[in-house]
Amino acid sequence: MSGNQEGWFGKNKTLVFILAGFLAGAGAMFALTNGKQEAAVGGGVPPMPFTGPMAGRMAGSVAGSGLAGPADAGNAPGLGDLLPRLEAKVAANPGDIDGRILLAQTYNELGQRAKGLESMRKLRQELPLNDRVSFALGALLMKSDAKPDLQEALKLLEVSAASKQAAINNLARVYQGQVMVKLGDSKGAVKLWSGYLKTLPPGDERRASIEAELAKASKK
Repeated sequence: MSGNQEGWFGKNKTLVFILAGFLAGAGAMFALTNGKQEAAVGGGVPPMPFTGPMAGRMAGSVAGSGLAGPADAGNAPGLGDLLPRLEAKVAANPGDIDGRILLAQTYNELGQRAKGLESMRKLRQELPLNDRVSFALGALLMKSDAKPDLQEALKLLEVSAASKQAAINNLARVYQGQVMVKLGDSKGAVKLWSGYLKTLPPGDERRASIEAELAKASKK
């Protein structure tokens, strides 16, 4: 994937910063729109890695909280240190969807994958029609190498690709193709991405990530 769309569940330091901001009450989740990361304060899609102006804006939200920002990465608390506070915050407000998604993501990063999946499945049972929840569960499942997990992820991402939220449907299409490749269907991924590109106008910044994935899949 392109640099700013690299592994939603794979950037531990970024996750620490997002989690710190969430616990500090910043209320900012981060969305990918037209290939750029923009703040969706109080909502949006699940948290994703971010760079540039958004890092500075988040740092401003965290400032004064006693939690480290990117410039203080060496002194930043670890995920394990922040987990109890996040668990307590989610327990106190189970209706906070972003908090529950972030908690599942944190479990996964700490190697508690089964716990992360269990919490996400429970959330989806409660909110089966919520685009963010379906996308988050699909994104977690696609990190597996087990065929049943990948097949389930593909179904969830197919649903997410039809979302009216551009930030979700674009990334879901990227992930869809990636899962197809992992399942050995590179031709299917090429067909999917090629078809999607035809719907995007020339110069649309979303094209870059799709074209990059298409180039890789075409070589397989």
